Amino acid sequence: MQLIPSLDLMQGRLVRLRHGDPRQATFYDLEPEAWIERLAEAGATRIHLVDLDGAFGKARQGAFTAFPARFPEIRFQMGGGLRDRKTVEQVLAQGFDAVVGTLAVENPTALAGLSRNHIIAALDLKGDRIVTRGWQAPSAIASVDAFKALQSLGFKRALVTDVSRDGTLEGPGLEAAAFVARAGFQVQASGGLKDITDLEPLALIPGVVGTISGKALLEGFVSLEDPRTRTALAGGA
Repeated sequence: MQLIPSLDLMQGRLVRLRHGDPRQATFYDLEPEAWIERLAEAGATRIHLVDLDGAFGKARQGAFTAFPARFPEIRFQMGGGLRDRKTVEQVLAQGFDAVVGTLAVENPTALAGLSRNHIIAALDLKGDRIVTRGWQAPSAIASVDAFKALQSLGFKRALVTDVSRDGTLEGPGLEAAAFVARAGFQVQASGGLKDITDLEPLALIPGVVGTISGKALLEGFVSLEDPRTRTALAGGA
């Protein structure tokens, strides 16, 4: 299992939200590119980026687009506001894997024919219900139906966020990750990671191949100097 650092950007600045709420935002005085350099030095080979401006319906940020060329040793995946096929295709053409939430849940056939290896469905859960549109709206589609629709198109990679734990440092959402993994997805689990030992129970869940960490890495609860962190960043957790 791999530890995947997450960078959330709002107005070009690094930020973390609690429970996905823009009213509960913490901004960091750290340039995104400088943080990526530190992560690369620690051995990160995959990084998750979130365009929060796009997620909340504003103009998408352009600062991300240079990252794949600037850091060729890292595979970047991009989420936030990818709500039509054209935008998804643009992100793929820029060298990112596309993390698609609202579109994947509400209109998965719009993704038909796109690379199965480079599309990751963002399945954001409150309990067993999927939420969409920057976590501001519950989906009318049952979770199981959304899973079946995606798998019928060949998409089997999912980033699963337990929204109740996101940005809380209360421990990962094991139930949410296991729920989606049991449905047959390869899962990246997100939300709540508080220290390096939280990787252990996640690694025991069949189908969980990665875990996303933003706040814990940024604030040093998971130290880049810890050999266990470096091993996990390289995919050896």
